[in-house]
Amino acid sequence: MDQPHQDPPDNRGSNSLAEITRALDALKQRLERLEQPGVAQTPASAETAAEVRRQTVGEPLSDAQQRALAHLQEIASIPSTSLDANELFGLAMDRITRLLIVDRAVLFLLDPDQGRLSPRTSRGFRQDDLTEFTLVPGEGLVGRAFREGRPLVYSTPIGDAPPDPFIVRFPVRDAIALPIRAEGEVAGVLFAGRRGRPAPFTVDEIQLLLFIADRVGTALVHRRLVDKIAGQVDRLRELVALSVRASLRYNIEEVLSSACEAGCRLLRVRCAAIVLTRPDGELGARGSYGLPGEVLEQWHPRRDEGLTAQAFSSQQPVVCPDLAARPGPEDLLLAGLGLRALLLVPLRARNGVVGCLYLGDRGVKDFSADEVEAARLLAALAAIAVENSQLYDELRRAHKELEATLDQLVQSEKARALGEMSAGIAHEFNNVLAIIVGKAQLMLERTDDRSFREDLGVIEEAAWRAADTVRRLQRFALTRMDEKPALVDLNRLIDDAVTLTRPRWKDEAEARGIRVEVVTDLEETSPVLGDPADLREMMTNLILNALDAMPNGGRVLFSTRRRPHAVELVVTDTGVGMPEEVRRRVFEPFFTTRSPQRAGLGLSVVHGIVARHRGSIQIESQEGRGTTVRISLPTAAAGTAAAPSAPPRGEASAEVATILVIEDEDRLRRMLVDILTKAGHAVEGAQDGLDGLARFQGGRFDLVITDLSMPECSGLEVARGVKQISPGTPVVLITGWGDLLDPLRIEEAGVDLMIVKPFRVDRVLTVVGDALRLGRPHGP
Repeated sequence: MDQPHQDPPDNRGSNSLAEITRALDALKQRLERLEQPGVAQTPASAETAAEVRRQTVGEPLSDAQQRALAHLQEIASIPSTSLDANELFGLAMDRITRLLIVDRAVLFLLDPDQGRLSPRTSRGFRQDDLTEFTLVPGEGLVGRAFREGRPLVYSTPIGDAPPDPFIVRFPVRDAIALPIRAEGEVAGVLFAGRRGRPAPFTVDEIQLLLFIADRVGTALVHRRLVDKIAGQVDRLRELVALSVRASLRYNIEEVLSSACEAGCRLLRVRCAAIVLTRPDGELGARGSYGLPGEVLEQWHPRRDEGLTAQAFSSQQPVVCPDLAARPGPEDLLLAGLGLRALLLVPLRARNGVVGCLYLGDRGVKDFSADEVEAARLLAALAAIAVENSQLYDELRRAHKELEATLDQLVQSEKARALGEMSAGIAHEFNNVLAIIVGKAQLMLERTDDRSFREDLGVIEEAAWRAADTVRRLQRFALTRMDEKPALVDLNRLIDDAVTLTRPRWKDEAEARGIRVEVVTDLEETSPVLGDPADLREMMTNLILNALDAMPNGGRVLFSTRRRPHAVELVVTDTGVGMPEEVRRRVFEPFFTTRSPQRAGLGLSVVHGIVARHRGSIQIESQEGRGTTVRISLPTAAAGTAAAPSAPPRGEASAEVATILVIEDEDRLRRMLVDILTKAGHAVEGAQDGLDGLARFQGGRFDLVITDLSMPECSGLEVARGVKQISPGTPVVLITGWGDLLDPLRIEEAGVDLMIVKPFRVDRVLTVVGDALRLGRPHGP
């Protein structure tokens, strides 16, 4: 009974696999002799046949042997390394089907993930026949050949032989399965089968199939090597990406030292160093491995000397197998360290060569091309790290500048918000203070009791101190300079402020047993365009703030300098200074670290005045080292005229008049009515602007006094309405903003005079007298 799986047959009477192997070795030896230089590669020619006869000790080759050699040569012509593995497998299948006249040929390869044999390429099958087909090692002819690692043949089974799953699905009469080895292991199986009449495979055919299997195995080894190299390249790329990310997070010296250490491991050298170009153009070591620190301090390579000059000029690696052959000064220093071989690789960035990588060894060493390429890659990584570090430094500087700009923006926005809040607070406080001052003065006129009058005087004085704080708060709240500016000499204002504050910084200081100097270093400068009162107050606040910072005495220096289109004012004190968290908050209103007697508005007001004059202010301070305030104010354009001075005020008038008082604050309105009535005037009160206009239109009044801030109808709208009804009737505006308002806007509304809250009784009577003396005709 024939067995479905058996050893390959031999037509010469030998079924031994060893004999097949010996025959194959003899055939390979013949092929090697044919492939020697000078030997023709075409057996069909007469010259080749003669050469073959000479190489085989004069024995002529038979026609069958010549055909076998021709087949073998055709198979040997299949390249095992230059083609893609799939292309090579396809060529092998083509050779098998054409040379061996087989109907089916399949190359099975082991899938290591699934542990099954899968068809890789085939001939004699439809496109979808083998799509889902796999075999388990040991299953059928193909599986046994893989597991046993030897060729197996198949003939049509007779009787109850176990079925072969592959042959049952794809029937053949004769077949052979040969294992394919790669690196000593079975990696797959080559299957060939015939479907026609019975035609067992001969020894020569088996030899050819074994040779083809050998070529396929070589291709598999090559593919594995390629895959291995590709994996190494992928890992190296990952290392590059990791190095780039690391260079963004770590100190550049650490990154470069790590690169030097990696270079020593890759090239198996003793030491390495990386030098970078400093801002002054010289080279300095920034990273090293295997070199003492004192050596690096003495080593100063130059871009224009020795091997370093070659590396920088050529921008290519420079190899020196033996430093003893180079007598240059730089090379002698390196040789003095015990180094013989040296490899220099420039660090090339987008803006040119930024440094150089030095790799040295104590023995003579001829660096290979692979080692040079590895060093070049390492230098590229180092260059990327250097470039990223430079970009990081630039980004950090830009971030600091952005932070400073953001701080200024936040401060400005905070000042704007606080200013809006302060405006409302100031309005309410002025109304209250006006009542307190007015009532206190009225009560002073009604009593002669000394003790009572002293108490009223204290109340009035406290109210005026509060009014001064409100006025400063209003100046902080003011975001623009509405009054027409004048040409101001800063040097003169500084002298005025020093003189005005002299009692404080000299007399009071000496009385407390301390000494304070206020020194000026004033350079002749161009005038600035601004408000003299504001700028004088700014100087005064700067002096007072410096005095508060010097409780034990010290020195204050005022200096002015010319700058392009600006004047720089610098105020420096030798006080206690302040920490950074305090410096950041000095412009906040009511923020103070001084005595409770100070309201914390000094530098806030200074900041507001500088902002209104379109200038800039910076404060530098350290604890224990004093404070420096730098202010820059734009200079005035040539030919700018100064603002005209305000007209002089007159005295109170004894003329009796009919007066309309419009004030939404009930107590303040009643107090004004009392003051004017006591002065002999006929007074009528209105609770808001609309009520006042209605009363004015229905009556006859010599003067209208109106508050500025009222609901529904403001004081400016009242003034316009009065002027439309009776252009000759004077209008007096009561406001807590005073000279902070825009005079042009006030004049356009028809306001003739103003009373600033809080006010004294005599001030009200004086303004009323001035208004009545304007001599305008009465209304209807």
